Amino acid sequence: SLHTGKQGYSLIKAVYQRRLRLTRLLIDGGAYVNESNSRGETPLMIACMTKHVDLQSASKAKMVKYLLDNKADPNIQDKSGKTALMHACLEKAGPEVVSLLLMSGADPSLPDHSNCSALVYAINAADRDTLEVLLKACTARGKEVIIITTDKSASGRQKTKQYLNVPPPDLEECISPDDCTFDCDAGHQTASAQVVYMQKPQRHQHAVGWVAAGAHPAVFPGLSSFTASKQTLQS
Repeated sequence: SLHTGKQGYSLIKAVYQRRLRLTRLLIDGGAYVNESNSRGETPLMIACMTKHVDLQSASKAKMVKYLLDNKADPNIQDKSGKTALMHACLEKAGPEVVSLLLMSGADPSLPDHSNCSALVYAINAADRDTLEVLLKACTARGKEVIIITTDKSASGRQKTKQYLNVPPPDLEECISPDDCTFDCDAGHQTASAQVVYMQKPQRHQHAVGWVAAGAHPAVFPGLSSFTASKQTLQS
């Protein structure tokens, strides 16, 4: 359902229906581009989330680009702490939309109130193309990302694999991407994943990492040991 505030109803509704011309008229007429509804969702978030399509609907990327060009803030968080980038990953808005958000300054490692980042949601959604865009953005910002996967077979044996700045090759969609537990149940096998952010170390310094989604401290082969906590790396 469409949650709207009294002042932002017209703009949010126009964005929800992907009416680009009406959105332009409203913003040109003074509508506040960062207005939010009762859940704290801005027009930019709605643009990333909406599934509405009809003959008058603009493409999702065009709507997102227009809002960003008109000073929509991609790092505003709703009442659950989610940003437009997180919603784009949750709803599989695609790499084009995600790239537009990143180019406008969206932070891929910003956590929500569940301590999950956009990367977490992209992994849960098994959206490989989007995940690759996010990983490249983190690298460009001087952050290394380690994705640690753990597979558990019916026999109880665990196998842990670590991937530096690349998606796992056997990425599978989780049953409940909203719960942010990283636990996937597929028959008699379960898999879990952890995301670790690391600032690239300067000379003579150790790398310090932050773990998202309650992961445990880990060491990536070939890199210096690092200390971990439940905080996500901030720029």
